[in-house]
Formats: sequence, C-alpha cells, structure tokens
Amino acid sequence: MTQEEFNRGLLEFLDASPTPFHAVESMKKMLDRSGFELLDEKASWDLEAGQKYYVTRNDASVIAFTLPITFNGYVMLGAHTDSPTLKIKPNPVIASNGLIQLGVEPYGGLLMNPWFDRDLSIAGRVNFIDEEDKLQESLIDFKEPLAVISSLAIHLDKDANKNRTVNAQTDIVPIIAVGESFDFEQMLIGELADKGIDAEKILSYDLNFYDTQKAGYIGLNREFIASARLD
Repeated sequence: MTQEEFNRGLLEFLDASPTPFHAVESMKKMLDRSGFELLDEKASWDLEAGQKYYVTRNDASVIAFTLPITFNGYVMLGAHTDSPTLKIKPNPVIASNGLIQLGVEPYGGLLMNPWFDRDLSIAGRVNFIDEEDKLQESLIDFKEPLAVISSLAIHLDKDANKNRTVNAQTDIVPIIAVGESFDFEQMLIGELADKGIDAEKILSYDLNFYDTQKAGYIGLNREFIASARLD
C-alpha cells in the first residue's frame, strides 16, 4: 500500500464513520475484505492456526486477531471508536420563541466552543418496532446539514473575544427548525423509510450530532494533495 492509498483510505474511513457504530461497520467491511472471519461471542470457537478472526460487541467495539502458527509473543494495538460529541437527549425537542431545538448532552472531553456555527448533521443507531411488530435496529446518517448552534452577534456579547464561557445545558443547543412543534420520532421514521425500512414506532436511539465538513488535506503541497485527493 502506498502512502497515497493509505491517506485516501483514512479520509474515506473518517467520512464514513460519524459515530462508533458507523466506525465499527466500516472496520467490519475492511476486515471482511482482508479475509477475517466474524465470530459469535455466544458460540463455541474452533480456531485454526494461521487464520484471522474478529468479534464485535454492541456494534460499538471490535476486536480483530490472527492466530499464529507458532506462538512466540504477541503485539496488541488499541484505539477508541468513540470521540467527544453532542449526544441527543431522550425527549429532546425544545420549542421556544418560534425556534425548534434539540437538547444535547456533551459526551467525553468535549471542547464546546468549536461547535458553534458549524453545519451539523445527525447519525447513530435507532431501535424500533417494524410493521410486523418485531424489534429491529438500524444505523442512520442524515449526512445533510440539519442544525446549527449559532453564536451571538458581537454587539450582544462584547467580551466574546476575551472570555467566552459556555453553559453546556443552555448555550450548546442546536437549532433544527422554526415553528411551534416538531415530531422528532416522525423525523427518524421518515429517515428509515428513505432507506426502505418500515418502522411503526421508535423505541430508543443513540444519536449524536457531527460536523458535516469532510475530512481533507491541509497545506501547500499541492502536487501531493492533488494526487491523493478523494474523488
């Protein structure tokens, strides 16, 4: 694999993985293409020397390993699938002053100031009852900008460039629509329908906002950037 191919794959992985669930889904596809076999944690394993395997848990973590033919030690690598983000609360709709906002909870060591004035979308996992009254789950990713956390105009916050303290419960509340009411559950059902999935009732979800700006190269090495840029 060349440096350009590695970089291209990394950018594609980042764009396809706005949540831990999507990151694991992306890694599963990579492992499958590389000849790894998916194992069920609830089943008995019959492993073969020299083969490659992986398991997942809660669709949010993945463990991949190779079984050596001769054992003389091992190398272990680890990384997060999650990252600091804004998770959508249960019953999140806040209707006030003609604006519809969604209540969020900061997750992880979140730097809150960079979230202002970004084009935000929603992704994650939804659990629902389908038309056959069966419990199902699905990943969703709206991909398009849906919301924004607006900064106050400078004349309304004259100390913004000197000292900006952010209240996690009142200041970081994304605006998603205008109006007096909003059916968040119906929005999720509609997104599932766009994927060809019929959902009768949303039971729960694990969703977060993310910045829709794509991963990319930064710098003045234009020749290298041009040769490795995503289509």
